[in-house]
Amino acid sequence: MTPRFTVLRRMCTLLPAVGLLAGTTVGCGDDDNDVVAVIPTPVVRTVRDPSFDFTKLRTFAMPDTVAHFTAVTGTPLAVSREFDRTVLDQVKANLIARGYTQVTSPVATRPDFVVLVGATAATNYNAYATYSWYPYYGYYSGWGWYSPGFTSDWTLVYPFYSTVGVTAFDRGTFLVSIVPTVTVNPLGRSISAEWAGTATSLLDGNVTTNMVQGAVDDMFTQSPYLTAGP
Repeated sequence: MTPRFTVLRRMCTLLPAVGLLAGTTVGCGDDDNDVVAVIPTPVVRTVRDPSFDFTKLRTFAMPDTVAHFTAVTGTPLAVSREFDRTVLDQVKANLIARGYTQVTSPVATRPDFVVLVGATAATNYNAYATYSWYPYYGYYSGWGWYSPGFTSDWTLVYPFYSTVGVTAFDRGTFLVSIVPTVTVNPLGRSISAEWAGTATSLLDGNVTTNMVQGAVDDMFTQSPYLTAGP
């Protein structure tokens, strides 16, 4: 029985992150016996725009709040903020370890990119669809480097959406996005996230600080190209 369980678990880890739920089980019939495997949580995934030159990025800024995203349809559900600070601190620590420098006054000094961290507060949240980001992050004073300023008319675009397609995540998944400031498009009133990392259902289960930190670390392990340029 043990070998069958191991094989099944390895198969489960190869499943895409789309729709994975914390605690989901898979049953396999074998002569009236069921083999049940728990899909590991969190499932960490990263995606990027392969046409973007990440070596041009050296400095960053990031809001000090994790936004909780709600779907256009569906009922928002409360997600714990217990690990918000852990997520933010671990993202920043990984960036600094990769040689990036945090801009402490982005109002006065334009950073090379802005890091946005959010969590899904509704089921089947489509992470990479274009949406109005201003209601979630408009409070951040660090947008002051852009004149004449952003408004609720501006959208956030994920250029790799056409490749990865609809990617629905369950409640409690957190999403980290890197938004280079050179992607500001005044005519289209949009900015683009050139990289994103997700940890599926991490904030909606029996999680620990080490799990949260490990999930963030895994995002950067999967992204060796995220290293500050010369």
